[in-house]
Amino acid sequence: MPLRIRTAGIEVDVKMKPVGNEIMVPKPEIQMRRIDTGDLLEKVRVVTDRRYLWIGHGKELATETRLIDPETGKDVPSSEALEILSHYNYKLVDSKGNIVDEREMGELIEYYYVDEKGDEHVVRPFERTQLLDIPPENWVPSTLVDEFVITAVYELYTDKKLDMVKLWELAEKMLKEDKVGVTTYSHGRGFVSYYAFLCPIMVNGKFGWLLKLTDTKMRFDHLMEIPAKIPLPVKQAPTLERLPPVQLIVATAKKKKQTS
Repeated sequence: MPLRIRTAGIEVDVKMKPVGNEIMVPKPEIQMRRIDTGDLLEKVRVVTDRRYLWIGHGKELATETRLIDPETGKDVPSSEALEILSHYNYKLVDSKGNIVDEREMGELIEYYYVDEKGDEHVVRPFERTQLLDIPPENWVPSTLVDEFVITAVYELYTDKKLDMVKLWELAEKMLKEDKVGVTTYSHGRGFVSYYAFLCPIMVNGKFGWLLKLTDTKMRFDHLMEIPAKIPLPVKQAPTLERLPPVQLIVATAKKKKQTS
């Protein structure tokens, strides 16, 4: 799906790909075995609790499981068995245990949440962001990115020569001013929106644009006082008070009181 960048000076379409990576710290696949016997050890998902739902009735069913030794055909007590979960998936079910296809139901499904006062708020999933709109006031010092934990990074680029020139002129300007653009972004298909930092870069004589996503701001709980006898010319970093609030949900209707 195309993505467009719009600022006070340019408006161009770009492609978006996850940033590549180079592993700097070796991560060999670690295996385990017993020292005394040499037997290999494996970590597995073990089923600790399960339930069966009667389709069309919504009742939880009682179970009587019979375990059999495949070689001898003899019963094996459940106390001697370990249930290992090899594969799993998710199903959407109604109160009667009927499987519901979320895509087929479409607009017949309503999404909502209940706040701490018991009021219901009807919402809808985010649409995928198609426009990164960054007004002049949303270009902020690049040091502000350090306040956040970056969860994903994407490269934004174009193959069109004219748009490449526009992107370079903007990158050159913002690199000189040491600024990054701030907006919000959503992948769609859900209820998550991110802060998005649009960052110009220069690497090996070439330029590029990175889109850095975050939903977490760092909290510093152990900052230390600067000793009074050692005055330092420290420049205080600005805060993110200029940022627009990230949108948490997309409301589709007025809130309504939860019925009992």
